[in-house]
Amino acid sequence: MRLLALTLLFLPGPLMAESGCEDIWFTRNLIMDRAGYCFSSPLGAALFDNSDCTGTQISLDPAAQAQVARIRALEAQHGCQVDTNRTWMDMPDMAFRKALTVLPIRTEGEWGCLGWTGAAAPLYAGYYEPFHAIGQVGPGDYVSFAYENVGDWIYVTTYAPVWGAFRSAGWLYWPGEKPCADAAG
Repeated sequence: MRLLALTLLFLPGPLMAESGCEDIWFTRNLIMDRAGYCFSSPLGAALFDNSDCTGTQISLDPAAQAQVARIRALEAQHGCQVDTNRTWMDMPDMAFRKALTVLPIRTEGEWGCLGWTGAAAPLYAGYYEPFHAIGQVGPGDYVSFAYENVGDWIYVTTYAPVWGAFRSAGWLYWPGEKPCADAAG
């Protein structure tokens, strides 16, 4: 019964249920924050540091422009509506996301590794040098795979067994099959 319930949590469904829309909204706005955007909405001002902002007319490099355009298209495609009048967002990996050098984009499908059986592996801030470990996946961890792969790299979030407390997040390099006791999704 427990496996059935966990499987239902990871069945492919609408990407942009509330948490998916919030996820890509956060990524888009983190890109804008890093470029110096000054947030005026309660949510933007609460989540991002306006102390070093330069205004609302900012310049993005071509890669950031492409990523923002892609995220805006996803938001439009899925009818995302994030309530920016509140002052919090339930994203357990927010601190890790702010430490990333490469930001992930959520995918349509999500699956979970129910018990990592491989050796402990570092989770990185990005997938190119210089590599900087910001977390770790360890034996027994439950691992969520909900982001686009970049070659053999994928952004993951890890949890205590049976989807317990959030533990860590970052870019995982793992070519080939993921070592899992079981999988859902």
